[in-house]
Amino acid sequence: MKFPKRYLIVLLTFVSTCVCYIERVGFSIAYTVAADAAGINQSSKGTILSTFYYGYACSQVPGGWAAQKIGGRQVLLLSFVLWSSTCFLVPLDPNRVTILVVARLLVGVAQGFIFPSIHTVLAQWVPPHERSRSVSLTTSGMYLGAAMGMLVLPSLVKFRGPQSVFIAEAALGVIWSFFWFKYATDPPRSEHQKATATGFGESLLPTKASQKIKVENG
Repeated sequence: MKFPKRYLIVLLTFVSTCVCYIERVGFSIAYTVAADAAGINQSSKGTILSTFYYGYACSQVPGGWAAQKIGGRQVLLLSFVLWSSTCFLVPLDPNRVTILVVARLLVGVAQGFIFPSIHTVLAQWVPPHERSRSVSLTTSGMYLGAAMGMLVLPSLVKFRGPQSVFIAEAALGVIWSFFWFKYATDPPRSEHQKATATGFGESLLPTKASQKIKVENG
């Protein structure tokens, strides 16, 4: 049997949410260990750990706008490349508070674009009668990622040090980006009657040709 392309897209979005939550859990674990070793006070810890969510909250609406205008597939890839590069390039030094604040803010902004992009991609690829299951599967990756991070990453910190968590997270992001770049495409127009009736398979981006057809058809 031929594996439907939309199932591959859903699987990749599931892995993307899993990797993102591994990153969130991993930073909290690695930074806490490094900060305790450096004698950082609780106030500075709270500042660093909360900065991510400021960037994450502020980029939700712009993320939806960008996904609609540019395309969810491209925005999702760009956000993964951005936060993976930040994890790889920024050293985990608890004494350099300003650099860590900027880095976590940037990671938060980048990851804030992920879920609006995923919803745009799923709306393009998945027919309406399968969307609830697809979204449920995709969002379940969050909890699997958090559980995997809490289970595996403390051992990685113990044997390889806190900085190794950043390298591992960046590697996961790069690997996922490679598979997304290679296999994710814009959806073709579906021949399925139920999907075609609701516009499944059509690009969500407005084009002059589609606008002209709509005008001619009244």
